[in-house]
Amino acid sequence: MGVVSLDKQASEQSLWEHLKNDAESRFDLHIYKSMPIKRGWLNQKWKIETKKGTFLLKQYNRERIKKYDLDTIRTALQTQNRCLHHGVPCPELLELGGELLHETADGELYTIMRFMEGNLMKAGNTNLQQMKSLGSAAGKLHKRLNDGTLPPKKETMFNLPAIQDRIDYWNSVLLECDEKDLTELRPLILYQKEATNKMVKEDFENLTPGWCHRDLWVDNVLFSADSATAILDFDRMNYDYLELDIGRIIISACLHNDTLNREAVHAFIEGYRHTNELSLERLIRSLRLVWYMESTWWISVTEHEGEPPKRFAHEMNWLAQHLGNLEEILAWKK
Repeated sequence: MGVVSLDKQASEQSLWEHLKNDAESRFDLHIYKSMPIKRGWLNQKWKIETKKGTFLLKQYNRERIKKYDLDTIRTALQTQNRCLHHGVPCPELLELGGELLHETADGELYTIMRFMEGNLMKAGNTNLQQMKSLGSAAGKLHKRLNDGTLPPKKETMFNLPAIQDRIDYWNSVLLECDEKDLTELRPLILYQKEATNKMVKEDFENLTPGWCHRDLWVDNVLFSADSATAILDFDRMNYDYLELDIGRIIISACLHNDTLNREAVHAFIEGYRHTNELSLERLIRSLRLVWYMESTWWISVTEHEGEPPKRFAHEMNWLAQHLGNLEEILAWKK
């Protein structure tokens, strides 16, 4: 084991001891067992066993949190508890003195929430019962987020760029590919440009601005064998297009290799319709919107680290190649 690895291990142990002492004192907890959960990006998490039950302690990485507005995160956490109390499956956060986001004497920010049972699913591997349940949960979430408790904002987080601006962008990326001799990347960029060339502004009419989860993909959902048991990680919640949540979870949960599971998509629609309108046309619009927003993130001359970005890049490439025939792919066969 290298020196860097040992230093990191010691640093993580020191952080854990600091958080453990603060949590035990603050909430009158005796943590008799803990287990680190190695998932997520930068933020650290531990499953903790106490006499008051099983919880998850989540620490917010000091560098990552600088990119966020703390008041926005506090609103998201308060909304998470409100959603739970109105039937949305999500973890309950522990509150003290009106605060859900807690700060130690050393400036570490963390939350404690009830530990939710369930399993993570591999992208594209959900079954019909799970997708119907997830559709119902997502519908309840959108209904509760937009019940008037939170006022609407003047602008959505994603401002739709002009189609010509996007074409110009892909031309600049193609030029960069040529300059850096990235011949293997060039076909992927061309897919994006060709798909953009086929877009018309009417593709983005009738979108629904509102409060959204904004990080709704399979790694942020827990499942049982036949249902979605919890929607996780509300930290990015903000005012945007509801279609972004719909398109993101559909492409994440239903695209297996190079096949979009038609039956799973329709199961989601059926569940979502328990509380909200969702036509096949609106769902297709959602997929187009997700591609339009995310393609510039994941199809890039800059190589992303980790497995999720590779998955996201595959999703963007699949969408770029199939945006024109999504109706045919998803329509029920007669």
